[in-house]
This record gives sequence, structure tokens and C-alpha cells, in this order.
Amino acid sequence: MNEHDKNVTAREDNATTGIKGTADTASAEKNVAATVPEKFGSVDALVAAYTNLEAEFTKRSQRLKELEERNKAHDMPERGAPSGGTAYDDGEFFKKALADARVREAVIGDYLKSLSENRGVPIITGGVSAAAPAVKPATVREAGKLAERFLKN
Repeated sequence: MNEHDKNVTAREDNATTGIKGTADTASAEKNVAATVPEKFGSVDALVAAYTNLEAEFTKRSQRLKELEERNKAHDMPERGAPSGGTAYDDGEFFKKALADARVREAVIGDYLKSLSENRGVPIITGGVSAAAPAVKPATVREAGKLAERFLKN
């Protein structure tokens, strides 16, 4: 009998001790049953549910610990922590990135997108020249010269 089974047996003995020691066993059973939640129905059902819950909790705790250890091992670089960016100086990282087509396409797509976002004024093509800024005369003499050029052309 393992330690867990001994604890369950001890709890069952403690729960039924009050029943055996009283003269009126029916009233003692009602007192014990009153402390057990209705969804379990009896002390035995409660103990069985607790045992199942404890086993499931242990499984999940072990699985969580295993996943945390695997995550730690995955996050740690093989050669230790990079110091000042020297971990990938040998081009290994670049070679691995180029080998994966999805990574290569994502990098190129991101680069092309950044180029299109930083564009300046669009170039006008097709023989149309860009409009020159409007010339506004500052004096009456300049206005007369501008009118004279307009009438000659």
C-alpha cells in the first residue's frame, strides 16, 4: 500500500469513527452526509473524486514542468548567449534564412514594401511636363512686362 492509499484509508477511518462511536448511527450518518456537498452524494464518492482530481493535477504539473524545461532548452543558444552580435558573424544565420523560401520571400516582400512607402514625388511620364510655379509680379513695371509678353505670344 503506497502513501496515498494510506492517507485515503486514514481519512475514511476518521470519517466513520464518529459513526461507530455513537449510539444512534442513523443520526450520525445524517451529520456526516450533511457535510458532503450534494453533487457527490456520499463520502466515498467525494474521496474518489478527490483522488481522481489529485491524479490529474499531478499529471498536468509534470507535463507543465516538462514543457517549461523544453522551452528553456529551446530558448538557450547552443554556443551560449551572443555577446555584441558575434554569434552570427560567420554567416550561418544568413545561410539558414536564405535556405527557407518562406523567410526569404517575407524579407524581400518587406524590403519592397519599405521602398514603396518611402517614395518621393511620382514621376510624370508620357510627354507631359510638370507645371511651373505661377509667376506673380511684385511691381506695376513687372506686371506691364508680363502683360506685354502675353500679348506678343
